Amino acid sequence: GKTAVVNEVHKPIVRQRGYFIKGKFDQFNRNIPLSVFVQALRDLMGQLLSESHAQLQQWKHKILGAIGANGQIIIEVIPELEIIIGQQPPVPKLSGSAAQHRFTLLLKKFIQVFTTKDHPLVIFLDDLQWADSASLGLMEQMMDAASSTYLLIIGAYRDNEVFPAHPLMLTLDAIREITSSINTITLAPLSKINIDHLVADTLDCDEIVIQPLAELVYQQAKGNPFFTTQLLSGLYEEKLINFDSALGFWECDIALVQRWVLSVGIVALVE
Repeated sequence: GKTAVVNEVHKPIVRQRGYFIKGKFDQFNRNIPLSVFVQALRDLMGQLLSESHAQLQQWKHKILGAIGANGQIIIEVIPELEIIIGQQPPVPKLSGSAAQHRFTLLLKKFIQVFTTKDHPLVIFLDDLQWADSASLGLMEQMMDAASSTYLLIIGAYRDNEVFPAHPLMLTLDAIREITSSINTITLAPLSKINIDHLVADTLDCDEIVIQPLAELVYQQAKGNPFFTTQLLSGLYEEKLINFDSALGFWECDIALVQRWVLSVGIVALVE
């Protein structure tokens, strides 16, 4: 549900000539600092490479002006950048925290190149409950007043997987102390009425007719929009919902549907 809502933001951003990029944190891949920001920026490089030669020259000038002679550090993780700024000289090697600090600072400067009035930047970070500490730190740095001009960071997380002392919640508290421009939208499960509308629209029939099926879907998916759509897709794939082309409507045997759902289980449908 949360990802689908944010993806709807994509269309108006593109219409307004903004850049929309995204990255998704992985529960089992938190040992690579800032990897999700790198993932999102590689997406941005792909968008830039579709622009004209003249525009790419402008970007080259702006990027080199921001990161100076340290371009090779960024190229090592975002190889597409070399196509825009060309080969870069080697940089002195650092180790440990010094290398991490340098990389974080450069990545911040690199991101700020693309936050302009003509082309605002929107970064969508999904599954923030699994974010690494370096990414949370960079997010906090990017949200201070001087850095956040023409930048919008949208983060999504599962609130049932965090607690008051969770690193994400502590980071959000810190961001609130430096800026008032942070908003929270909580997505609740869909109501029974919403599910009635969804099933009726999906099967293009009256809500009264689909009540038994809608009731079953609601009971099994508990209003979760993802589970709901997966359940309906599963019923169709198993041919438990069929379209009668002669009569022009969908039909199902609710008893068969109920037995199948109970035998399979909602969890199996989303694995």
